Amino acid sequence: MPSNEFEVVAKAGASKPTSILIVEDEALVASYIEEVLAESGFQVAGVAASGPEALSLAEETQPRLALVDIRLTGPIDGIELACLLRQKYALPAIFLSGLADDETTRRAQLAEPLGFLRKPFRPSQVFNAIEQALSQARS
Repeated sequence: MPSNEFEVVAKAGASKPTSILIVEDEALVASYIEEVLAESGFQVAGVAASGPEALSLAEETQPRLALVDIRLTGPIDGIELACLLRQKYALPAIFLSGLADDETTRRAQLAEPLGFLRKPFRPSQVFNAIEQALSQARS
């Protein structure tokens, strides 16, 4: 029996689960997202804590979508990373962020994200944002 209503919906329309890359440098948040994705019937392509790690995983696993934290430690932030993922691998992103200021939001639009999740978020918000992004990507 499925553990929640999201699992039923995610598995009903697909024979192979959608592969999603998680890019989050806070281990607890990344673990939470990984759990939400697994419970919702999605496949986690990998979890990266930095831009370079995410680029390597994207090349290796070829996910369908990336969940990217805007604030990452390291040489590039999440906005720059999302632009690179789109350019190099045609990989769309949904941004995750606790930041809601106008400048960050304006900069984030340059990456053409398919969604924006403000922290903290509920599992249903993650699921809905992914479903909406996948629907946009198909059209």
